[in-house]
Amino acid sequence: MSKDYYEVLGISREATTIDIKTTYKKLAFEYHPDRNPDNTEAEERFKEINEAYQVLSDEGKRAQYDSFGHISNEGGYRSNYSNINDLFGDLFDEVFSSGGRSTAYRGNDLKYDLQLEFDEAAFGLAKEIKIKKRKLCDNCEGSGAEAGGETICNTCGGKGAVAYSQGFFSINQSCSACSGRGKIITNPCKNCSGVGTEYFEQKVQVNIPAGISNGARLKMRGEGEPGLGGGQSGDLYIRMIVKEHPLFERDGSNLFCEVPINFVQAALGDEIEVPVLKGTTKMKIPSGTQPGQSFRIKGKGLVDIQTGNLGDVYVVVNVVIPKKLNKNQKELLKEFSKDYNDNSEPLIEKYLNKFKELIN
Repeated sequence: MSKDYYEVLGISREATTIDIKTTYKKLAFEYHPDRNPDNTEAEERFKEINEAYQVLSDEGKRAQYDSFGHISNEGGYRSNYSNINDLFGDLFDEVFSSGGRSTAYRGNDLKYDLQLEFDEAAFGLAKEIKIKKRKLCDNCEGSGAEAGGETICNTCGGKGAVAYSQGFFSINQSCSACSGRGKIITNPCKNCSGVGTEYFEQKVQVNIPAGISNGARLKMRGEGEPGLGGGQSGDLYIRMIVKEHPLFERDGSNLFCEVPINFVQAALGDEIEVPVLKGTTKMKIPSGTQPGQSFRIKGKGLVDIQTGNLGDVYVVVNVVIPKKLNKNQKELLKEFSKDYNDNSEPLIEKYLNKFKELIN
C-alpha cells in the first residue's frame, strides 16, 4: 500500500529539514520498541516513521518522492542500514550521549568577604580587591603536559568517549581512562604538576552601590576561575561585611539614633544639634517631651537600592535625670514642687486612677 510520508510524520510539504528532524526525533522516541514492549502497533508505527524519515531527510530522495508521488514498500526507498540499531544509532547517540562530545568544564565560582566602613556602604564607592585564583598554566597552556608529553588514549582511540549498545540504543559514555580528553598525559607539566592551572593574584575593581547592607552579595560574572577545555569562567561572589556605626542603628534605609537631653530641655523645649550621615543638623525639642519620644528627620537616611529613594533618620530622646544637685538647685526644685501638681499630668493621672481601682 502506498504511503504519504508527510502524513506519516504529520508535517506539511513545505516543512524544512529542521522541522523534519525535530518531528522525527519526537515521534521516534515516543514509539521506540524499547519504550513500548510487546506493542506491535507501536513497532509498526516506529518502522513507518523511520521509513518516512529516510526519504524526506535526504534532499535527493525527497525531490524524487515529491516528483513521483507515493511509493510502495516494493517500489524502493529501503533503508541502507543493516538493522534498526544502525538506523537509529545517530539519533540516540545524540540524545543519550553522556560524554565525549565536549571536554569543556566550567570554572569554579569564588567567594570573597569584603570589609566596609559604615560610611562606605552608605555612600558607595569603587574598591579594588585582590583575588587569589587559578589560571591556565603558562607553561602547558592548560594541557597539563610538557611539550610532547601526551599520547592518544588507547581505550577510546582519542575520541574521549566509549560507545555501548543496549538493545536499540547506542549510548556514548565519557572515557574513564582519559576523563573525556582523548589523550593520556605521559609527562606531566613541571610547573603545574599536570593540573593544567596555577594560582595567581588578580586585582579586581568592585563598584559598591550606595546603601548596600551587611551580608549582601554582589555577583561579578566571569571573574571566578577559568574553565578548562574552552569552558566558561566561573563567577565571583562578594559578601559585604559592614562595620557598625558608633551612633546609628540601621533598619532598611532608615537610621535610628538615641540622643540624651536634660530634664529642663524636655520640660521647656529647646533646639539641639543631632548627627546625620553627612555632619549634623538642627532639631527642635518641643516643651513637654517625654523620655523615649522619637522625632523624624525626613530624607536624611540611606539610599534604598531597589527604589533609589532616601530613608529617614529617627532621633529617640533619652531624658537624663541628674544624679547630683548642689544646694541652690535643690532649693529651686523644692520651690518648684510647691507649685507643681503632678496629678494634673495625663500619664500620672491615668496611673493613679487604675491604681485606685485596683486597691478598691
